[in-house]
Amino acid sequence: METALNDINKTVTETMKTAEGIKRQLKERLDVITKEKSDLESNLKLSRTAIEIHESKIIRKVKEETKIMMANLTQIYKEQSKDIDRQVKSIDLKLTQVNTLMESIKETMNKPTETENLASYQTTITAVGNDAAADELDKSFAKTGITPKFIPSPKLVELMNHEGVGKLTTVGGVYKVNKEDENISVTKGQQLSVRISILAESDVGKLTATLSNSSGEKSATEVTHRKGESTVTGRCNLEGDWHMDITDGDMSHVIGSPVSIKVEPVGLVHTIDNISQYKEDHKTVNVTDVVLDSDGCMLVSSGSKDLIKFDQSGGFVSKIQIPQNVQVNQMHLIGNGHMVYGDYLGKCVVMCDNQYHEIRTFGKGVLKYPMGVTVNQKTRMLYVADRECHCVFKFNIDDGSLLGKIGSEGSEAGQMKEPYDVAVTKDGHLIVADFDNNRIQMFDANDKLIKILVGYGKEDGKVVAPCGITIDMDGNMIVSSNDKLQLFDQNGKFIKRIDNKDDGLDTPCGIAVISQRPRRVAVANHVPNNVKIFNY
Repeated sequence: METALNDINKTVTETMKTAEGIKRQLKERLDVITKEKSDLESNLKLSRTAIEIHESKIIRKVKEETKIMMANLTQIYKEQSKDIDRQVKSIDLKLTQVNTLMESIKETMNKPTETENLASYQTTITAVGNDAAADELDKSFAKTGITPKFIPSPKLVELMNHEGVGKLTTVGGVYKVNKEDENISVTKGQQLSVRISILAESDVGKLTATLSNSSGEKSATEVTHRKGESTVTGRCNLEGDWHMDITDGDMSHVIGSPVSIKVEPVGLVHTIDNISQYKEDHKTVNVTDVVLDSDGCMLVSSGSKDLIKFDQSGGFVSKIQIPQNVQVNQMHLIGNGHMVYGDYLGKCVVMCDNQYHEIRTFGKGVLKYPMGVTVNQKTRMLYVADRECHCVFKFNIDDGSLLGKIGSEGSEAGQMKEPYDVAVTKDGHLIVADFDNNRIQMFDANDKLIKILVGYGKEDGKVVAPCGITIDMDGNMIVSSNDKLQLFDQNGKFIKRIDNKDDGLDTPCGIAVISQRPRRVAVANHVPNNVKIFNY
């Protein structure tokens, strides 16, 4: 009975699991159908509006043209009527003269004594007939043959018969703007990309895109295509609301078009003041680092066991207290909810899970003052900048073993003095913020110095005491140094300064790119004990 009952329970469990799977699939399909219906209704509304606008344009154009023709017709009538009236008046005058002569002739016939006047009457009649005005009268009669006549445009009639007022297609089913690209935000001047899925490759046509704002300003776009997807790129150099109309070769809108684009200003967005007010542990230690958590919020550390979470607008979300007795310095998220951080108190680096419980430690007895930490996910290597050892240590992230170190104390190329932070490029190169040497250095995967990327100087494009460094989504470097935040390309070429001189940066340290659209970076501003958020 017990075995049979277990078999039944097992069968029921498996059946329920299968049913749950089917239920989930049906719900997913229902969600897709609901979304398709929503898209259909949205595009129906869009198409109706487009047809009405097109109709209004055609009607307005026809009315403008007919108004001009009516005005021309009236002018022709006025000119011809004036000429005809002049001719009628001239003819009436001649008729009067002829009638008068004819009456005189009749009277002469009854008075033979006055017959000598017939010769003069004859002369007068001949003069009337041969008058130059009579010649002009003949010409005027010829002119009255000019009459207005409307000739419709055969090309327009032919075009209307052939093309109609437009074409209604279902080509929207071929192209679809990716859902995450239907409404986007960018900073002024930032390159934007809109991806378009091609649902029926055999029906691929030529896409065109128009980027404009409500004031009629336009910006250039470029369309590139690869199998299964097209991408439209462009830039908006004015703040405000823009939209991108995307059509195919038949001028039919793509599903998800027009794309709504909000263009935000560059510069300081928000300041989160007085980080200590959110803490209980080591309240006197100022902010040291900020990272982007997996939920899109910012995690802020400040030399204590308290981590403070804020949303990207700077709003307080929660306080997290690490269960171990630690003092968190720099942090780095490594995926799967895991994080590594430098611990002032334990003089080591700690890996923790998504509940911040310790998984393993690195460098106990080796590290003296761990600062910046980063991980190369491909090589599974953990890099730790040690301020007192004047080098960067390497560990195996999976077992904690020490793999060596990069650099030694000194000011020669490849040496270091109080390195503060490290970052890994997309190519796997290591970038080091060499604090006391006032420079940024790059090393290859074999620990060999490639070059000094950025050197010493107080002017823009140089650094003094660099504290923080990170790589953004474009592969560019953001560097915090003495009282400024700067953007460089992967070769160390200066692009721009992100902050303004009056934004209040004072010893900025840890940095995190918290958004790609718009490009947004947060920096731990150490001396004022706040976090500054910038669009760049």
